[in-house]
Amino acid sequence: MRKIGIIHGSDSDLPQMYEGLLFLRACVKEGSAQILSVDSASQHRHTLLVQEILELYHQWSEANRPQVLIVCAGWANHLTGCVDAYLRYKLRNDKIVVFGVAFEDENPENTQAAILSILRVPGTQVVYKGVGTEGFLKACQDAVNEKLPEIKLKESPAHHRRNLQEAIGEAFTRSRAQLVAISGVKKSVIDQSTFDQSKLIKTT
Repeated sequence: MRKIGIIHGSDSDLPQMYEGLLFLRACVKEGSAQILSVDSASQHRHTLLVQEILELYHQWSEANRPQVLIVCAGWANHLTGCVDAYLRYKLRNDKIVVFGVAFEDENPENTQAAILSILRVPGTQVVYKGVGTEGFLKACQDAVNEKLPEIKLKESPAHHRRNLQEAIGEAFTRSRAQLVAISGVKKSVIDQSTFDQSKLIKTT
């Protein structure tokens, strides 16, 4: 029996979830799935609540916690990527797979924003399942029936706290390296013509 949790960004998403929820109800009746909860929680308006939900799931024994989280939202869908990142980098959880769905909006730009907010997250391990009613239904079907991928935990990039002078110096170094990589111009030429190192004013 596949254990599944659902987190969606807003109650306005529910109409696009209807067919998928009916499918899950049928699966529950036949004993092939258990739905642990369906949480309406916005990443922007309920940030700490989302984290509490994930921490609760993480604390449960492996026999009781969800194997799959279906995470879905519309517009700027930060919910999906943030759920995956919190599980991997904060909780170091490699057991709960995240399926992502972007909800449709009457404005195509908002729909595209929801899609890209899932697909364009660096290092994400979200399994993208599609858009709108069809995407959510597919996520539900695959959550019950599909073999789940292996999650690989990665180390998060180092955090740097710099003073202003250090930040300027690092920005200069990286900008110069990018220009060299793009143009093939020698560093000595760039140093002389493109960047004025005298602008690296000592700042406290």
